[in-house]
Amino acid sequence: MSSLYDPGYLEVICGPMKSGKTGRLISELTRLNYSNLKYMLFKPDIDDRFSKEKVVSRDGGALQGIVIPTSSPEDILNKYLNTGFDIAAIDEANFFNDKLVEVVQSLLIHKKRILISGLDLDFRGEPFGPMPGLLAMADRIVKLYAACDYPNCGKPANRTQRLVEGRPAYYEDPLILVGDEEYQARCLEHHYVPKKKDL
Repeated sequence: MSSLYDPGYLEVICGPMKSGKTGRLISELTRLNYSNLKYMLFKPDIDDRFSKEKVVSRDGGALQGIVIPTSSPEDILNKYLNTGFDIAAIDEANFFNDKLVEVVQSLLIHKKRILISGLDLDFRGEPFGPMPGLLAMADRIVKLYAACDYPNCGKPANRTQRLVEGRPAYYEDPLILVGDEEYQARCLEHHYVPKKKDL
């Protein structure tokens, strides 16, 4: 992450559920406590699974965050610019609308350093929200994998499976449904989305 300290630099941490994205983000930010660099950490208001205000990882790590409405990522600019902070960090970037790409572009133009984590693919196995644009702009991408939750598998998982009453969610089901118990990490072989049209 040393290159993150150069002005106008974007690093994106991505992967499926349970791959350790938030844990990696928290770890990177915690290391800054041993430096003179200061950060602001933002999170979407829709993500209140573990805490309304803190960014929390499954391994127990937690940092105070600034809650931003998912429909107003431009609030990040209002709160961050002209503060003198060195790094803007954003967790669960996938939940924000596409304006987040413009926000990050503006931060880069202002020579800011940005660290982002989020799901690159939604439960359908398709690019999630603003993530494709963020990944395209990234100077560095950290792609993480989970272990497939399908019984007796455990292979590297790069997909997120949504389950409804224990069964795979249909393609036309709502895109966003926050909650741990409805999701599993799956490898490509065991990721299944009923009613999804394949080529």
